[in-house]
Amino acid sequence: MNSIRTRVTLMLVGSILCVVVLSTLVMSKMVIDLVEGNFRQGFAERVSAFAPSLTFQGDAAVFHLQSQPGPGEVLEKPTAEVKESFRKRGVPFDVVVKRVSAGRQTVSVNMGPGWLTWPVPSHAPAPRVWYGLAGWMGLIAIGVIGVALIVAHQTTKQLKFLETMAKAVGRDGILPRVREEGSAEIRATARALNMMGESLKNAVETRMRLVAAAGHDLRTPMTRMRLRAEFLDDDERSRWLNDLDELDRIADSAIQLVREETVGKGTEPIRLDILVRQICQELVLIDFPVQIAGLDAVTVRISPLAFTRALRNLVINAATHGGGAIVRVAASDPTALVVIDDNGPGIPAKDICSVFEPFFRVDPARRKHIPGVGLGLAIAKEIIDRQGGTLVVENRKSGGLRQTLAFESELAASPADSPRGKALAIAISS
Repeated sequence: MNSIRTRVTLMLVGSILCVVVLSTLVMSKMVIDLVEGNFRQGFAERVSAFAPSLTFQGDAAVFHLQSQPGPGEVLEKPTAEVKESFRKRGVPFDVVVKRVSAGRQTVSVNMGPGWLTWPVPSHAPAPRVWYGLAGWMGLIAIGVIGVALIVAHQTTKQLKFLETMAKAVGRDGILPRVREEGSAEIRATARALNMMGESLKNAVETRMRLVAAAGHDLRTPMTRMRLRAEFLDDDERSRWLNDLDELDRIADSAIQLVREETVGKGTEPIRLDILVRQICQELVLIDFPVQIAGLDAVTVRISPLAFTRALRNLVINAATHGGGAIVRVAASDPTALVVIDDNGPGIPAKDICSVFEPFFRVDPARRKHIPGVGLGLAIAKEIIDRQGGTLVVENRKSGGLRQTLAFESELAASPADSPRGKALAIAISS
């Protein structure tokens, strides 16, 4: 009995049976009352019609036949049908069916010496019959709708469990453990989800260990190659060392990308405008062409260290490939925006949807002049997603690329709400 299938089946069968039995009892009572009423009415009508044609002589009754059929409009079709009925029984009486006042009908039979007029009972259902039928159908409909609503509620209530689980999935793709309780189907589902969560967690941890081990193991042969390169002539040694430096960057970026996928958020309220100003000033000090176009005061809940890493990647990308970065912070309640524009060539429309793929580079020829392995945007996208924000890259109509970061702003936006905010404010003012 602790199965959803069994409970739903029993509920459906019991509910439908109750509805049908109840509505049938109500309809039966109405039909019985109607039959008894029709009998009383028909009996009284026939006796009343015969009474004027009868006289009694002692115990005998004498019929007084009429010389003509009863008054009214002759109905051809009913007359022919009644004549056919008499003919089948071998009694070919002359019969006339007429309609009298108020829609009632009479049958006049030629008995030889005269005509006997007989009232025809009305076989059309009375209005209350239709009311009763409508009520019976209404009870059935209401009962079925009620059962359907109950079943739908019970079914969707179980599906709510799956919806809750889907919303509980962390940004790292790991499922929280579910309590294995409730009906048999819910326990089985919870058990399967827990097993899937463990498998996903093991897969992520295994990938992290694999990439970290690969990056570590690359260091030893790369060190030997550096030592051997020292015995080469100057031109050859320079090319070897450049290739080894690129291998270093690839290994470090890959490890950093996987680390961002496995580390939690750890957010706190931060003045976004102060943090952005500090990052831009640091990049200007190391000769990156970065300009600040405007900074609206706004507070967001983010991880300062992770956001700094992401924003540095994006600004450096614009400053390096776009000929200079123009950064601004805009407050648009309830959203805080960080917009990074550049004046570069932009990205071809066919490649714009691939910019966040690892190792993506727009122009392979640029690798010869600009260091990089194509992981900066992928790392930034991973960080921003974990902070609960969004990152959109699009070409500007006037030329160049626009990178837009959006976060949900805090209601309270005081300049120094958190210790980190106070530290940033002190650093900027000094």
